Amino acid sequence: MVTAIHTSHSHCKLLKDLLSDLASSETRTTHLAELAYEWCSVVCENYSRLYHGKDLLLLSLKISFRHLNPQDRWIKAQLVHTEHHQGLAKIAFESGDGGAIADLLCAWTSYSNSHEPYTSLNICAKYLTNLYYLHPFSSRLCKLVVYTINHIGYEDFRKVGAEGFFKLLDCLQVNEKDTNMCKWTSLLLDAVQSTEGIQHLSHPHWELLVELILSYSFWLQERTYSPQTAMSLKEAEEWDKLECWMGVVWILWPPEKGQTTEEDLGDVTLSLFHQQPGAIQRLEQWMEQWGPIPESFQRICKQAHDEAAQL
Repeated sequence: MVTAIHTSHSHCKLLKDLLSDLASSETRTTHLAELAYEWCSVVCENYSRLYHGKDLLLLSLKISFRHLNPQDRWIKAQLVHTEHHQGLAKIAFESGDGGAIADLLCAWTSYSNSHEPYTSLNICAKYLTNLYYLHPFSSRLCKLVVYTINHIGYEDFRKVGAEGFFKLLDCLQVNEKDTNMCKWTSLLLDAVQSTEGIQHLSHPHWELLVELILSYSFWLQERTYSPQTAMSLKEAEEWDKLECWMGVVWILWPPEKGQTTEEDLGDVTLSLFHQQPGAIQRLEQWMEQWGPIPESFQRICKQAHDEAAQL
């Protein structure tokens, strides 16, 4: 197979039929998966002169990975990643074939005794930001996209196109079976503290962040508070998002922990309560669920209730 691809052997034109037969076979072996992934590298290396290059590539990916459970990151095959494999990203994503894209993500996020996830996985970020056009996604593709996003992290997506990234998030259904929710919480926290996130992250993800913070705040104790998000939301009069954000802030960074002051948080929290009176009850519910309730928060809420009673 490798020789035929490298040398443009006369039998090379028969490879597509051979790979099609292998791809449709019910029997897959670990050794075959390893070989097929090697074929991907060779096809990418010779891609410019192969007539059926895309077909050979996508079929090889299918042979290796289509049969694998998308939730299994640990595989028996021992893959050898090469520099030529980088060419897979452009070809797979631009094919518009959701199954092939899932095969690629499966290949590049997998582990075994001999290999880690592909070190060039972050090159998928620029392609993933345009993937929303394929929505609705298959369950398999959705799970693999969620896992890949978590592995890459927010910063790479911000660099290549945050608006498309947030459109992609709106297409996904994230649950604890799909990914590491501690890392997903951290990713959303990075997003909402960016200028792009403030503008483009839809409200359901702000709500989700509060829910996740209530469960995973312990893992975020070292995160640093920045006042910019609250200031920007207040200036933009994004009161629903600010309600969620202040819930996050009071849980992670109450004045008692030293990164904020009661005066600063009190000012923005009272402004929120004045504009959106129902926010008092929601924040109180969140804080009771999280517990223990900081004394500074109790004082702010008492002030808000006293002011409301005087009206």
